Amino acid sequence: MRFYIPTVKKSCMELVGDAHTHAAYALRIRVGDYITVFDGSGKEYSCKVKDIKKDRTLLELLDCAENAGESKINVSLYLSVIKQDRFEMAVQKATELGVNKITPVFSSYTQRNTSINYERLNKIAISACEQCGRSRIPTIESSIEFEELLERVPNTHMIFPWEREMHGTMKSAIDTSKTDVSVFIGPEGGITEEEKNKLTQVGAKSVTLGARILRAETAAIAALSAIYYEMGEWSL
Repeated sequence: MRFYIPTVKKSCMELVGDAHTHAAYALRIRVGDYITVFDGSGKEYSCKVKDIKKDRTLLELLDCAENAGESKINVSLYLSVIKQDRFEMAVQKATELGVNKITPVFSSYTQRNTSINYERLNKIAISACEQCGRSRIPTIESSIEFEELLERVPNTHMIFPWEREMHGTMKSAIDTSKTDVSVFIGPEGGITEEEKNKLTQVGAKSVTLGARILRAETAAIAALSAIYYEMGEWSL
């Protein structure tokens, strides 16, 4: 069992708030149980449950170590704003896959009336880290416009799936000598040809994800999986 504590005080390790409620009442942990705590920075703390009170769970710190489950590749996801439930699923799965930063993007076909609940997205990312064994919580940035995305391209190794791309493959687009990679995923209506041209003009590379047109959240999962595989994170 793994729990997130934003500020770890080694002299006073305890679960409070939602973490305590989930541990004590949903998971029904008991005194003497062993759990793992992480602070979002990459460190993990092995703990033993010392006492369970009404409003907190007291822990005994046993060991501290860097988490071995984090990727050596720094991957950023620029995801066009889509319907809330689909955006949330993309955040959850991107976190599980290992992404370090997620930035909502407003592009031509983005539905402008879609709201972004950053507090909820952060909770989803934290829950995904607890479940998958990560100890570094991805940063969820404030949304940006497509023009700002273009300004960021020259400073990153950016790849973007485009449904009309016929020849560009993920394998040929990825530079395995780099450790920082970004991927841009268009909205439900896709990336316009004008946007595609602007992206390639500033150095981003368009790739195909096959003959089928994928939903935005599926394209994000597929593209990230392919990147981690091509960059040597997966062995199949």
